[in-house]
Amino acid sequence: MKLVFYAIGCTFALWSISCKKISELTKFDMKYNCETTIQAGVATLIPFDINTPDVETQSEDQFEGHNTAKNLIETITLKEMKITITNPEDQSFDFLKSIEVYISADSQEELKAAWKNNMPDAGVKEIVLECSNANLKPYLMNDKYKLRLKTTTDKVLNKDVTIRISSTFRVDAKILGL
Repeated sequence: MKLVFYAIGCTFALWSISCKKISELTKFDMKYNCETTIQAGVATLIPFDINTPDVETQSEDQFEGHNTAKNLIETITLKEMKITITNPEDQSFDFLKSIEVYISADSQEELKAAWKNNMPDAGVKEIVLECSNANLKPYLMNDKYKLRLKTTTDKVLNKDVTIRISSTFRVDAKILGL
């Protein structure tokens, strides 16, 4: 009798582990980059907005590349968002006090996707933002989305600063309908 319970326990454990592994096979990342410029001479401690150009999702191609389709996507969440200064080379984020990033798309209300508050003067050229856990599926199902950056500076910029926004979205899908 003990052998039967042991066999059932082992079978359940193996089934549980294999389900978790299969679940991980249905997840993949989609990466997007865009650039925008923070204009010189912006007043300090006053929030201002910066809009990015439209970001083309090409989501259907990406879904197809992972053996899935739009109708099989369960959720899309923001896994990571990094902002990097690309120009001028000697510039750091010391001028930035806080930043909030909002995502929008056709027929979707704007949503706060990422943020970073009370940034220290540390001389860094790249920052990783805190990300929302919101399901962004409706935004990435569109052909394009747009980001709006709400920033507050604590120093006046003497020159324009070009930044790259790198976003990694985690897609959870049913692969081949599984």
